[in-house]
Amino acid sequence: MPINAHKALVSRPSGYKFALDLTEDQRRILRDARDEIRAEISAKFGSFAKSLGDQALYEGSAPVLARNFQTPKFRMQGSFSYDTCNQPAHVPPQEIDLDDGLFMPVSYFQKNQDRLPAVNSAAYFSIIEKILAPLCEKKGWKLVTDKPSCVRVVVDDTMHTDLALYSVPDGDFLRILKDAQNRGADFSTALMMEDTAYRMLSQDEIMLAHRKEGWKKSDPRKLEDWFVDAVKEHGDQVRTVSRYLKGWKDYQWKEGRLASIALMAAVVSVFEKSAAQIPSNRDDIALLRVARELPDFLAKEIPNPVVEGERLDQSWSAVERQDFVAKAKILAQRLADALVNTSDRSASLKVLQGLFGGRIPDDLTLYVPDAGLDVKTSPLSTPAALTLGLIDKIDAEHQPLAAVNKQGGGRYG
Repeated sequence: MPINAHKALVSRPSGYKFALDLTEDQRRILRDARDEIRAEISAKFGSFAKSLGDQALYEGSAPVLARNFQTPKFRMQGSFSYDTCNQPAHVPPQEIDLDDGLFMPVSYFQKNQDRLPAVNSAAYFSIIEKILAPLCEKKGWKLVTDKPSCVRVVVDDTMHTDLALYSVPDGDFLRILKDAQNRGADFSTALMMEDTAYRMLSQDEIMLAHRKEGWKKSDPRKLEDWFVDAVKEHGDQVRTVSRYLKGWKDYQWKEGRLASIALMAAVVSVFEKSAAQIPSNRDDIALLRVARELPDFLAKEIPNPVVEGERLDQSWSAVERQDFVAKAKILAQRLADALVNTSDRSASLKVLQGLFGGRIPDDLTLYVPDAGLDVKTSPLSTPAALTLGLIDKIDAEHQPLAAVNKQGGGRYG
């Protein structure tokens, strides 16, 4: 008789879902650090920018009339905005990551066929780093300045915050300011950009500063909207199963490049195809359904769900992909062993802890025989579809590569 492990995942306070939650102290420390960083930048941005001088601050081809800027605004991004942030499995080297977006309203000018910010992207990084260096020294934080598309502040050995630097047309901000005034909102003095204002930014003119590539078009709202829409369409189980897979990833690889967004894309893909067959009150079955399709999903090219022509897997080496698929294959097989192919609660617990770690609760009363799951007719009882596409033979004992992304710059949380 199969095992129902739903309670082991969702029971308060010991369930796996709640073991993944950050503590209130961790959230407070991160929020306080974020707020201090925002306040410091807001207070000093103008004076530091002016101290650079026009030659360093502005693009040389920008017309003089276009050379002006205003105080930046801020907006949360990444796992905190998706509500998928997890407690790391291995500390160190893994760290809690809070992603914050810094949006600078600045004049744009026409260059060839593109409209570009008048401010030099390298100058943008320089201003932020010069502002934050004294604050970091005062607080005992570490300023990291080698991430391709963000400025990192390491708060302690368990957590950091990444600042992605964006520019938007100052005309947008003037329009947003007027709208806020009409609604009675105090947009002019607030550091955080309210949702209404955030949604009013021009879609094609949000530019992300990159240390090597200059300005790149990048609208962070698209990824957030894609995932939030999936949750609205299929329920909070999409978010919860994504967190379980992120927890599996963190436990299996201490470091590496299997981005969480690739796992989230796998979850959304399965729910789009099979939501009607996934009971909303059985997270264990939902996790198994996703796990059974994960090897094939990771073996193939993974399109970026919001950026046409880009992929989520384009930086993976063949060896890395092989490792990701091999571990995903083991996940699918062992989950079936724990939930479908045994009636032994202790055996089920042992398998689940081998996959997800000690945060899976060891209370055997949370694992119950599942008389309602017909192993003869249920689609869950059929062998896992593990067509590997690009990969025909994989050694299940292959030594794992690293997969938790501490490199920054991908903006995929």
